[in-house]
Amino acid sequence: MKIVTSPAKLMNVENSTDLLRSTSPKFIDEAAFIQTYLKEKSPKYLSELMEISPKLADENWERNQKWKAKPTSKESAPALLAFTGEVYRGLDAKTLDKSAVDYLQKNYRMLSGLYGLLKPSDKVMLYRLEMGRHFEFDQYKNLYEFWREKITAQLNSEMKKGEILLHLASNEYGKVIDRKKLNHTVIDFEFYELREGKLKTIVVYTKHARGLVVRFCAENNAQTLEDVKAFNYEGYRIDEDQSTDTKLVFTR
Repeated sequence: MKIVTSPAKLMNVENSTDLLRSTSPKFIDEAAFIQTYLKEKSPKYLSELMEISPKLADENWERNQKWKAKPTSKESAPALLAFTGEVYRGLDAKTLDKSAVDYLQKNYRMLSGLYGLLKPSDKVMLYRLEMGRHFEFDQYKNLYEFWREKITAQLNSEMKKGEILLHLASNEYGKVIDRKKLNHTVIDFEFYELREGKLKTIVVYTKHARGLVVRFCAENNAQTLEDVKAFNYEGYRIDEDQSTDTKLVFTR
C-alpha cells in the first residue's frame, strides 16, 4: 500500500528528528532545473502567479535566491516535518514512534510542485510552488505537463503487484497522477460532518482528516483496504452505504 498527500504552503525547516536518516529527493535534478527558471522571476511575477501579497512575494523571491539542491541540515528539514499545514497537523508526525515513522518511510509519499514526489526523509528547503498554478517554463505549459509522466512512473516502480494507492491529496495535486498509466487501484476519500441533520463537507476538517488517516495507518500498520476502513480517529466512522470499491466515505 502507498499513500499520497499534498504538501502545504506553511513550512518550518527548524523541525528535526533522530528517527529518519536524511535523504536527497528522487527528483532533485528536476527541482534544480525548475528553480533555474523560478530564480529569474521577479517578486511582481510571483505575486501575480500565486495570488499572494507583495510582502509574501518578496519572501518567496528570497527563498528562490537561497534555494540549493544540496542544503545543509540547518537550511532544510525532512519533508515529513517540514510541512505544517492542516493535513500535517492531523498527521502530527513529531509525536509518532519509530515503528510508525518506519511505516511512513516505506509507504507514504508527498506530492510537490517543486520536488515532484517526496519520501518522509527527503531534505527540503522553504519554497512555494503550487502544482495548479499557471507556471510556464522551458517548453512546458504547466507543472502537470512536466511532472505527470515522471511521478506516475515513479509510483509504478515503487509499488508491488496488487498494491493499492490511498489518494489523500487534493484534486489539484491528485491530477498529476495519470490514473490510466498507473498500474494500481486508486482509493479516493471523502469526509463529511453531520450538521443539523445534513452531511456537509468542511474543507479545513477534510484536510485535517486526511492527515489523521495517514497517522492511523502508521500507528496501526495498515496493510489492506479493510485495515483502512477501521479508521476511527476523532469521531470518524466508515459509511458503508456511501463507500464503494474505490472510494471510502467517512462521517462524524
